[in-house]
Amino acid sequence: MRCELLAIVGLTATGKGQLALDVAEALGGPERVSLLACDSAKVYRGADIGTAKLTGEARRGFDFFGVDIVDPGVPYSAGRYQQEGRQACEALWQRGRLPVVVGGTGLYFRALLDGLSDAPPADDAVRQALLARRAAGEDLHASLQAVDPQAAAKIAPADAHRIIRALEVYEITGLPLSEVHRRGAEPFAVDKIVVVSLDAPRAWLAERVERRTRRMREAGLLAETRKLLGQVERPTAPPLTAVGYRHLVQYLQGKWTEEEAFARLVRDTLRLAKRQRTWFKRERRAARRDAAAGPEALRAEVLRLWEA
Repeated sequence: MRCELLAIVGLTATGKGQLALDVAEALGGPERVSLLACDSAKVYRGADIGTAKLTGEARRGFDFFGVDIVDPGVPYSAGRYQQEGRQACEALWQRGRLPVVVGGTGLYFRALLDGLSDAPPADDAVRQALLARRAAGEDLHASLQAVDPQAAAKIAPADAHRIIRALEVYEITGLPLSEVHRRGAEPFAVDKIVVVSLDAPRAWLAERVERRTRRMREAGLLAETRKLLGQVERPTAPPLTAVGYRHLVQYLQGKWTEEEAFARLVRDTLRLAKRQRTWFKRERRAARRDAAAGPEALRAEVLRLWEA
């Protein structure tokens, strides 16, 4: 059994999903290829419009892994993704299929291929959610004690910065901070891997983000956010901290107007793209390509890289 893997990663709104499907069709179709999403928000059931999740006929008959795994409000982590993503790939190889990984969550991608050895970098969405929980009266030191008693024993209850950092690591990885430091990286054994990272000029990307946001608004993103809010205990539960949902939560709570919420959604989506660019520039395996080249040129280029 030869273990081969193709990955299409990079910036949000660059057409990664459609490109992955185009390439998958060229490489044998649904009988030979399956897709593995690499997205920390697409794991949530019901988070469809706000994550630009491909559903129904848009999947073109392909099996998708890494989507619709947990209910809203249930924590999901890079550590869990590492385990379940690797299991999905191994199951596909056993069936003679090629996994095509597609998405823009850099930490999940690193966890899948390299394992988790170092504490992850700060995540603004996770940190803001923790701050909101503290502002609402939650005893974060007690919460840390429940999930990581070893770290809690070393951190004073008044040391909010270190408490939040320890909880942040747990929220991202699903592992206590002490366990993250203890573990060594466990690289995924893959015989062949090709990684293509999509980037784009800012003006081109800004137009794409604005157009996609309009489509999401028309498709019912506000109603979807309201429904997700009704399924969780607090408005800072996942996936409501993700770009898009957290903006409309602010509107539904009366803090912003609807127009302000959508304008900030566009702004923060572009900020997310900037962070993704920084992350994937460090991905040593990736061949960076300009998404503005268009779907046909990109499809041909990915196939060329795969067959080289």
